[in-house]
Amino acid sequence: MGFSEKMRESLGAEGARVRVQAPEGAVSRGDTTSVAVEIEGGTRAATIDALIVRIVEADRHWIRDDDGVRIEEHEAQSLGERKGLTAGWDRHPVLEQRVEVGHTVEPQGRHAVTIEIPVPADCKATAPFCSHTLNVQADIKGQIDPAGNVRITVA
Repeated sequence: MGFSEKMRESLGAEGARVRVQAPEGAVSRGDTTSVAVEIEGGTRAATIDALIVRIVEADRHWIRDDDGVRIEEHEAQSLGERKGLTAGWDRHPVLEQRVEVGHTVEPQGRHAVTIEIPVPADCKATAPFCSHTLNVQADIKGQIDPAGNVRITVA
């Protein structure tokens, strides 16, 4: 095996891939939603120990261009215009859970999993200034852990 092949293998270029299907419609805070996840095998077998599931919330804030002062979204909304402001985003997980899988996906094979995700009651609703991403990462020994992301709407 040459250097290039070793690098591709070590970086996971030929490893498994994760595909996540977003729930249909908005998910309600405090409820549980089902999410379909498909793991697609690469060029060698992959033993999936678990899926790490995260809901990441992103909140917008603003930075004043002339002095770098941070302005929170509720303050920026009271301004007549936002000229001279640059948007920024703070991201933090509102949910992280581990779902045990214990399945080996053969090369070029597929494995589908449906997981139940509790949407925290204390997260914010999706709005132009607040977005949510569902991140699913596969814990696979011997490979860089692949992940899939989809946007979700929280009501």
